[in-house]
Amino acid sequence: MIQPLPLLTPNAQRGQRTIARCHERLARLRPVVRRDSTTYLAVERALIGGLCLIYISGVALIAIQMLSGG
Repeated sequence: MIQPLPLLTPNAQRGQRTIARCHERLARLRPVVRRDSTTYLAVERALIGGLCLIYISGVALIAIQMLSGG
């Protein structure tokens, strides 16, 4: 018959090693990614704003079509 599976407990040492590796990789990436520049922020905001505008326009178009009976 099918036997119950043993209860697994988290390995604290392995978790700490994984967290340390993640911190190391993030520390290596930080100098490459420079998000402090004003150009980056302006482009990011324009892109997000544009996507939001496209989405809201699509929702408005569907609402108008539904209200007009089409």
